[in-house]
Amino acid sequence: MAIVDKAYLAVNALYIIIRFVFQYRSINWTETILYLVTVVVESFLYLNLYKVSRPRYDPGGILIDSGTDLSQPGLVSYMFDYIYVSWLVHLLSLLTKWAWCLYLAIPVYLAYAFGPYILQFIRSQSGTAATEPAAAAGDSEKDKKRQEKKERKQQRVKYSR
Repeated sequence: MAIVDKAYLAVNALYIIIRFVFQYRSINWTETILYLVTVVVESFLYLNLYKVSRPRYDPGGILIDSGTDLSQPGLVSYMFDYIYVSWLVHLLSLLTKWAWCLYLAIPVYLAYAFGPYILQFIRSQSGTAATEPAAAAGDSEKDKKRQEKKERKQQRVKYSR
């Protein structure tokens, strides 16, 4: 994690030096608040990753936990993704104020990744509620015949060549 340590310090030091020393006249409250909020979240995730990756020992020096593997997929990789996006936004925001819009990529990606699962859950919840009243009211004769025909087709032996 030594490379990540150096990159974390380099990106944030570069941003602070350039933005607050050399570009002091162009700074505004919005960008300052955005930087502070994002660096707090970034620091929280970074410290959390640092903490879970460290091995733990008991007072006798015996290894209790070897620490989490930081190359595993899942939540750890999402934490790194947020940190990398933050670094990119901080560096690009030195050139343009529109770089802060790159943070919109995070909810867009979450919608892309987890949207199908959420839609499937919503459809299953609304589908069970919609079929229960229909079953209680009784199906029409055509629906019953279609269902019986469908069941007979499924029971047929299928031959393949």
